[in-house]
Amino acid sequence: MLDRVPYVNEQAVAALKGVEHLVLVNAKEPIGFFGYPGKPSRFWPPECELHLLTRLDQDAEGALRALADALGAPKAAMPNPGPRPQAPRGGLSPEGLARTVAALMPEDSVIVDESVTYGRGFFPETHAAPAHDWLQNCGGAIGYGPPVAVGAAIGAGGRRVIALQADGSAMYTPQALWTQAREKLPVTTVLLSNRKYQILIGEYQNVGANPGRTAMDMLDLGNPDIGWVQLANSMGVEAAQASTLDQLGDLMAQSFARPGPFLIELMI
Repeated sequence: MLDRVPYVNEQAVAALKGVEHLVLVNAKEPIGFFGYPGKPSRFWPPECELHLLTRLDQDAEGALRALADALGAPKAAMPNPGPRPQAPRGGLSPEGLARTVAALMPEDSVIVDESVTYGRGFFPETHAAPAHDWLQNCGGAIGYGPPVAVGAAIGAGGRRVIALQADGSAMYTPQALWTQAREKLPVTTVLLSNRKYQILIGEYQNVGANPGRTAMDMLDLGNPDIGWVQLANSMGVEAAQASTLDQLGDLMAQSFARPGPFLIELMI
């Protein structure tokens, strides 16, 4: 099974270590998000050769079929991902959230992922989930998730959209909740509420910075706390809070059984 190239510089370099040929299929070269002092910007090894098979606007499937024919590659069965996981219970964890999504998501769901730091390991936990589409954050777009969830729900013809959304990023585009209510869109938002811009705190560390009190206060979302349940309700979206996997699973299942939007504030 394929996984994402990790976001963290050292993890990405380790993941591509030993790769001799990197074939780009509707993809760009894997490079670092920032220029970190003393760390490589290119994640592939120096001795690795890059090959461009298709650009972003070209037919990736047709090119792969042509490449397989040219190489005389034999047909191969899709690997068995194993049984679909059961919905876990107990305390919260990134893996537990991913397994809950995999266990409960309806067939043909659309995942809109702006989970940022909490969601970097979701892919392996959802390999055995029903068939679904995964819309990943593009570049460093902050606030990408809520409006993309709106667009996905409008374009997906009634399929359930599951938005995995960091709280800091959601503050850039909360008006999307009002649109979800107005259009009665089937969007379940799992709002990951840690009440801080954790991604930016991590980037301070990655560049070797030592932020002072004023800088850290700018990354604090808890003074005052944002009432996501009340905010969603004020825009016409039903909402509830969860602090365990049991509560999360129950609320997700309830939201999938109704036609309109629902927001779950998950206290991570």
